[in-house]
Amino acid sequence: MANLVFLAGALVRPPELRYTAKGVAVLEATLGGVSAKGERERTWYCRVRLLGGHAEAIADRLEVGALLLGEGRLEYRQWEQGGEKRSELQVVLDRLGFLEREGREVRVDARGQPLLLNALNLALLSGNLTRDPELRHTPQGTPVARFGLAVNEGRQGEERAHFVEVQAWRHLAERVGRMRRGQGVLLSGRLFAESWLGQNGVKRYRLLVEADQVWERAWLNPPGLHKEVGLDVPEDALPF
Repeated sequence: MANLVFLAGALVRPPELRYTAKGVAVLEATLGGVSAKGERERTWYCRVRLLGGHAEAIADRLEVGALLLGEGRLEYRQWEQGGEKRSELQVVLDRLGFLEREGREVRVDARGQPLLLNALNLALLSGNLTRDPELRHTPQGTPVARFGLAVNEGRQGEERAHFVEVQAWRHLAERVGRMRRGQGVLLSGRLFAESWLGQNGVKRYRLLVEADQVWERAWLNPPGLHKEVGLDVPEDALPF
């Protein structure tokens, strides 16, 4: 299944390097950019994670404003904290490198943070809908649809599902709204963060994908040879 993320942006703030209890290096950084969609500009910020020796090797070379290109994937994890089940969708990079500054423009946002103009923010995902899409309309009458996507991925001999919340607008929303739970799709889009106030008054964040294109997926496999992603997960165990 496809689970690919490509980001090109500016380093917004100093990165954080820490180590797990087993001594694995974890580098966390935030990239920011301005991407064009038609005549509209979209400002985005995305927190990313890099692990292992690569994280250690590059940490000391990263300065605020550095222009970076990352390639990785979305990873869903769950844990329990204070008796409450928590979950998070994060970007885990496999590669991170520097971009040439020549010919590239940087803008500063209202907080003085650098943003790369004509930045890259691309997610390519393949999976199955975990629920029927929810189609609604804004007060201005613009259609918007939300659905959950289960993306199966096999790594180191272990298969796991990553659960992604996806949003689509306008004509794409109307088409997606006719799909049903279990439908296999291939989609492309961009990452963005949604924020809200939790019950304790603390601001919470969630990473979503805003789809640009969605294609129905129907492999022509012999009966019994194709296992639909996410359909073996009990409905009451899905995060959304």
